[in-house]
Amino acid sequence: MKRFFYIVMAAVILAGVLATNVQAQSGSSLLIVANIPFTFNVGKISLPAGKYTITVLNPTSDRRILQIRSTNGRSSAMILTSGVIGEISENSKLVFERDGDRYYFAQAQMAGDSTSLAAPRVKTAATAKPSLGTVARKVRSW
Repeated sequence: MKRFFYIVMAAVILAGVLATNVQAQSGSSLLIVANIPFTFNVGKISLPAGKYTITVLNPTSDRRILQIRSTNGRSSAMILTSGVIGEISENSKLVFERDGDRYYFAQAQMAGDSTSLAAPRVKTAATAKPSLGTVARKVRSW
């Protein structure tokens, strides 16, 4: 009876070790480490310049969530992205949009992947169109 218990226990431990290795290997390709030399926004959150890790939190979803976190753990943000099909990239890439002296996180592409993860566009003063309420107030002021 003890021998049967030890065989089952060894099989469970072996399965656990193998599952941990598979998870570690699949997760390593969904991580970017970058030194960003400027302050930037992720959505409405402003993050200071520094070294960051960008991680895909739900790699099997079609709407992936990116976590952007400083390596010192003091600053972080998460953003829901949508996939944009393009060409396969040999290197990981981060794309930022600039509006004056402000930078906005726009896209991330993992090495070896043809899909870029695009963040929703942020309305800035330069790109914002007047809303119907603004137009109506202007018309009334005449």
